[in-house]
Amino acid sequence: MWGLNFTVIRFGLDEFPPFAFATWRFLLGALPVLFVPKPAVSWATLAGIGGFMFTGQFIFLFFAMEAGLPPGLTSVLVQMQGPLTVVLAALFLREHATRGQWVGLAVAVAGVVVIARTVEGTANVLAIGLALLSALTWATGNLFFRTARGVSMFAVTVWASVLPPIPLAVASILIDGPGAILTPILAPTWRGWFVLFYTVVPVMWLGYLIWGTLLRTYPAAKVGPVSLLVPCVALGFSAFLVGEPIGGLRLVGVIVVLGGVALGLFASTRRLRP
Repeated sequence: MWGLNFTVIRFGLDEFPPFAFATWRFLLGALPVLFVPKPAVSWATLAGIGGFMFTGQFIFLFFAMEAGLPPGLTSVLVQMQGPLTVVLAALFLREHATRGQWVGLAVAVAGVVVIARTVEGTANVLAIGLALLSALTWATGNLFFRTARGVSMFAVTVWASVLPPIPLAVASILIDGPGAILTPILAPTWRGWFVLFYTVVPVMWLGYLIWGTLLRTYPAAKVGPVSLLVPCVALGFSAFLVGEPIGGLRLVGVIVVLGGVALGLFASTRRLRP
């Protein structure tokens, strides 16, 4: 779902200005708060998820794309949140990965680097730095997600979505003008509303439900590397839907990522055996 999301976002940016797109995504994502009770977590946890994983991630992401970062490279750099989650969990939550998990993670990261070298287009240092900040804020939000135990992950997701529309709407008005925020209503298209539906229902509600459940159930060192599969899937969908070539060195990178993730998960399984 998240791999296909990068191609869908590319279509969405053809329909809406970036910050208007993000504002509507989280505004719609927060609608269930009208009938879903607030989960039994602190407002600080909800603010941490909404502020870092949602608001920070997408503000830096869209600024990176505005600075010239191509979508293919975006899917690679943003998924560095997986390795960053492992590092942050080791620093702040005292979760220590095994040597095999670190080796698997290093192999997977090497595969991501190989994929990144094959992505067409140029990106300046500022754009790459902004994308890495997007990955860092997502990884920080993962730590807050881990603290939401014993509650509905769907409820956590929708209540954490209440915060992002405010700064994103302000950014949209300041950067794109007051009329941009009303684009889905004043100039609606079937593709535009399909994009909003896909990024909210499967990607946000269901995707973060699954992701949050994994993060609170298993150690970060076991879950984080799995997100490195996203750029592999993103490249596959991009090749199928928009004709982006996949082969040669890029295919090698995908295979290396898959091997690294498999190695890390195998090490995790061995560690959990009695």
